[in-house]
Amino acid sequence: MLLLAMGSVRGNGILLRKTVAPLTCRCLRIAGFVLLGLSFFIQIQAMETPVIAAINWIGILSIEIIIVAIACTVINNIKVNR
Repeated sequence: MLLLAMGSVRGNGILLRKTVAPLTCRCLRIAGFVLLGLSFFIQIQAMETPVIAAINWIGILSIEIIIVAIACTVINNIKVNR
């Protein structure tokens, strides 16, 4: 999730000290999507029922999204208050 956040324009400014080139953002996004696909594949392989595995993966993914969003908000608030 952090790779996807760093690949966006807003997350890029929050998580990195300087703005990066569009090619770097695209590479970060691609790496994030590849890792998401890999985690989904591993989750499906680890459990016997694919439906339960997919629901479990979505739940874990939503928790990761919330954690990254909170981390970005905290970092942004720290940068603004300085």
